[in-house]
Amino acid sequence: MSSKFLIIHNPAAGRWQRKRLTKLHTLLERSGYSVISRPTTRRGDARDAALTAAGIDVIVAAGGDGTVNEVLTGLLKRGAGSDIPAIAFFPMGTANVLAWELNLPRKPDAFVRMIQANRRIETTPARANGHPFLLMASAGLDARAVAALNPGIKRVIGGAAYLLAAISAMRQAEPRYTVTVDGKTTEARSVIVTRARRYGGPFVLTRDAGLKTAALHVVLMQSYGWTAALRYGWGLLRGRLARLGDVTVVPGRAVAVHGPVGEPVQLDGDVATALPVEIALETRTISFVVPGRPA
Repeated sequence: MSSKFLIIHNPAAGRWQRKRLTKLHTLLERSGYSVISRPTTRRGDARDAALTAAGIDVIVAAGGDGTVNEVLTGLLKRGAGSDIPAIAFFPMGTANVLAWELNLPRKPDAFVRMIQANRRIETTPARANGHPFLLMASAGLDARAVAALNPGIKRVIGGAAYLLAAISAMRQAEPRYTVTVDGKTTEARSVIVTRARRYGGPFVLTRDAGLKTAALHVVLMQSYGWTAALRYGWGLLRGRLARLGDVTVVPGRAVAVHGPVGEPVQLDGDVATALPVEIALETRTISFVVPGRPA
């Protein structure tokens, strides 16, 4: 019996992206797989499609990190004991942190070869105020920039829209956060709670983190302002952010962040909740298809 695939995708993608998606669908069917395609029309559709998909072996999340987050959320809403399909991420978004994290192929033929190899990893997501995330959660300049992002401008200029949003966010008052990691409390001006090593695409946030680890890694930045932002950005570009004197990385399994009530908290690239926030690892794992030899 052939494996059954569900491709969840955004039909509003550009012409080139649609051609990639069509080629992927065709190649999967030629390889003997049963393929269903489910377009999304609004936020939440990918979540609902993953929640209700029956008899599916692999869900292909075709989009950005936010698409994967919705699929993840839908799968985790299934009752205990439910069959949970694996996720194969076909990157079509702007930054695609997960694609860099897992070294995923972007060409349809290479992606199908990855599917055929059938190598998988199990990873444990986390929750922030009950909202699942796979990659990271943050409060501070990062989250403020995501909240200020204009989707229309992003569609036109891509990743550069985040720079404009960050400039807008810098005009707000300097934040102060109280962060508790496994019962130990400290303060910070920006906080990133990560499961991933990378941030913003290919850039290494902290080498200690990773989707195979059994911990959250909390990146605490003690400075704020234009000078700090430029210094942190340069450190990130060089892969040395965690080595700066005013940056600390603390591993843990339970994190609480307090600050201005109602301030945005971003999860996997989208604002999903607000301060105060409590973050902890999930109790269930999710399987991801990754490059490599057959398992």
